[in-house]
Amino acid sequence: MASIRIKDLVKRFENGVEAVQNVNLEIADGEFVVLVGPSGCGKSTTLRMVAGLEEASEGEIFIGGKRVNEMEPGKRDIAMVFQNYALYPHMTVRQNMSFGLKMRNVAKAEIQQRVNEAAAILSIESLLDRRPRELSGGQRQRVAVGRAIVRKPAAYLFDEPLSNLDAKLRLQMRKELAQIHQQLQTTTLYVTHDQVEAMTLGQRIVVMNEGKIQQVATPMKLYEAPANRFVASFIGSPAMNILPGKILENGQQFQSHRSVTTYPLKTTANQAKLPSQGLLGFRPEHLTLDASHPRIGIVDIDLVERLGDESLVYFQLDEQNCTARLPGHAACQAGDRLSLYLPEDRWHLFSAHPPHEVISQGCIAKT
Repeated sequence: MASIRIKDLVKRFENGVEAVQNVNLEIADGEFVVLVGPSGCGKSTTLRMVAGLEEASEGEIFIGGKRVNEMEPGKRDIAMVFQNYALYPHMTVRQNMSFGLKMRNVAKAEIQQRVNEAAAILSIESLLDRRPRELSGGQRQRVAVGRAIVRKPAAYLFDEPLSNLDAKLRLQMRKELAQIHQQLQTTTLYVTHDQVEAMTLGQRIVVMNEGKIQQVATPMKLYEAPANRFVASFIGSPAMNILPGKILENGQQFQSHRSVTTYPLKTTANQAKLPSQGLLGFRPEHLTLDASHPRIGIVDIDLVERLGDESLVYFQLDEQNCTARLPGHAACQAGDRLSLYLPEDRWHLFSAHPPHEVISQGCIAKT
């Protein structure tokens, strides 16, 4: 196993576009870190530079304390699992898993032992003599992961490995990948655009957008204490509600631009002087029904989505599209009026200007 350190990493293409801009990241030995963000944010390009499949324009990459910028991919002691499995169709599962070891002149007895151990971890012992065309998508992905496991590398790199699977298989494979990491404790850098994948797998998550790191934190800290509006909106589903407005009494009150909503922020006495404009953010799941304390306001329901144990209620507040996540049995329907309440410790205040960094927040973040 080994740590991974990325220092001032830049990827600049011939047309001048910087896909990755000054990325700095340290991954501890044995840590599972997830790069997450929308398509085109630079996460896969960053992973490919660590793997040696893309050349870095600037910056340095260290694996196990050794600078690897000029090293060939095969000499970096990493194993990569791709989105498309990349299995040899004419080989059996056993042959696919052992091929890389044969190329490294590993002894036959050790190859057999490693393949059997990996197959047991992934519960694919019965598939070893089949060919890829005889396997389901989930089975092929297990084989691809098994091929990486037999290498016993210093680090694993995963590039959206579950994106080709259906929802049920993704859930199952997420659980299996987490269990594999618990068992092997190998340094892992994992790329996905799926925030649920990131939140359930990562010990720490790196949120990227437009080639830059927006925030690095544990899943709960990202959720409870987002660094800026992008992170707040990207992490959590449905997305955080955002209201533009005025900050009054140096942070003691927030008033929407349409003067419909006034909300007590109750910032601390040592709060630095705040700007006059800001964005109030609050998550759909933190809204509750409370006619006696309508601190968000009385709203008209546009649509209700019944999801069984919960109901998603869509409405407009101060001309902004908003959502409330209420219990499934909530007695409401389109056209009804609701009084919504937001607890005093469940708000986030962001700057009105890019990059919309957090100014203050009423919740206490868990590490």
